[in-house]
Formats: sequence, structure tokens, C-alpha cells
Amino acid sequence: MTRLLFLGTGWSHGVPMLGCDCPVCRDADPRNQRLRASILLSDDTHSILIDVGPDFRQQALRAKIRELDAVFVTHQHSDHTMGLDDLRCFTWARESPLPVWADSDTRERLCVVYPYVCTSRSPGQAVPLVEFKSWTQPVSLGNMRFSSFPVPHGDLPCYGVRIDTPGGRIGYVPDCSDLSPQALNHLEGLDIMILNALRDTPHPAHLTFDRSREYLEAIGAKRSFFTHMGCALDYHHLQPTLPEGLELAWDGLEVEL
Repeated sequence: MTRLLFLGTGWSHGVPMLGCDCPVCRDADPRNQRLRASILLSDDTHSILIDVGPDFRQQALRAKIRELDAVFVTHQHSDHTMGLDDLRCFTWARESPLPVWADSDTRERLCVVYPYVCTSRSPGQAVPLVEFKSWTQPVSLGNMRFSSFPVPHGDLPCYGVRIDTPGGRIGYVPDCSDLSPQALNHLEGLDIMILNALRDTPHPAHLTFDRSREYLEAIGAKRSFFTHMGCALDYHHLQPTLPEGLELAWDGLEVEL
């Protein structure tokens, strides 16, 4: 059995957003409180993180994450990478560095932001013991296979992910402004599809809620989820309007395959 855990479902500001007093930001319901977007895939042998944003410490404590076997990074934006330093506690007891898979531009940027990150085990170095790896081909870890494909997202390279497991097939695209025919080919035959929906008005680098819904309905997975949502999207207002199988994800939601 594979378990999918939504660690965070929010946009880059998180929800509540600093300085905002809208009804969603003031709502105490956890389904309207969103840390930065990230998911955890786990089975009996592996625990895999996709994106490690600035809320990772809080997410890991809440989810009681005890170990990680790999990290995949979809792109270099800070809301997907600025928790990398908190991987330290998950690397020190390992016999080998924790692999962090990313495209070349993201790896280059991470080395600039985290110049002290290395695979050295020199005594007293309180750094994450990770190894950046090229993610240009599908990567198999235990019974899970992680394939990446490019999606447009502003002026930076960004990737969606397809995860194939014995229990089912998952598509995860936390950031994009469109899905090309080539990207849609990677998202065929899914059991679960997860797609970003930033807000209800247009944005140059993100899908609107309505456009995301159109794509989710066209992809036709057995269950579909919105993620990377801002405070313009109210769970209580939107969820009752959706048909069965289409859901707003929320932090802490777990799905079994």
C-alpha cells in the first residue's frame, strides 16, 4: 500500500497570509489553513518527499516524519526549496548522503543558496548531508517510480511529476500556467491527479481555479485534488459546488492507494 500525505496545500504566501484580514485568513478551520505546497509518498520501505519549502520543519513535526529516503524538487522557487537546511536531522544517521533529485537549473541555484551543503562527514559540521542528483530520467525507489516532465511556470524551468506505484498512479503538478499536449500525455490513466489552482483571477504563472478544474475534468483521474491555493479560495464555499471525485486538498489529508 502507498500512502499520499498532503504536507502543505498553500501558495507561496501560505494561508493565513501576512497582513491579510480576509475571511479565509481569519478562518480557524484547518481546511482553510495552508502551509506551502509539498507532499510525502510512503510505503513499507520508502518515504519520499516532493518539494521542501520553508514550512518543512512544521510539516515534519505535525506528520511525525522520522526518516526520509529521497527528495524530489520540482523547481527552484523559495516556497519549494527553502526548507532544505531542515533536512539535516534526516541525514546524519544515514550511511550515505540523502539524494535530492532536481533539474540542472535548480541544482545550480541550490548550490548558490546553500554553499555549505556537501556530502562531507567532517566532525562538527551541522549541515545537511545530501547529494544533488540529475532528474532527467525516471527514478525508481523501491516500488515507486518518479518521472518528471516540463510545464510552463513564469520564466523558470518547472516540472510536473508522475508517480507509478503498485497501488495506483499519481500525477502532481503544484505549479504551472498551462498543460501542453505533451504534459497531458504523461497524465494519462491516473488514479489520482493533483493540480495547482492559485486563485479565481488570472495570473501569468499559475492556473486559475476554473482553468485547473477544466484540466482535472479532462484528465479524468479517479480522484482529483486542487493544491497550491491562495486565500481567495474558500474550502467551505467551493467544495460543495464540486462533483464527486473533485476535491480541494487540505494540509494533513492522507490518501491510500
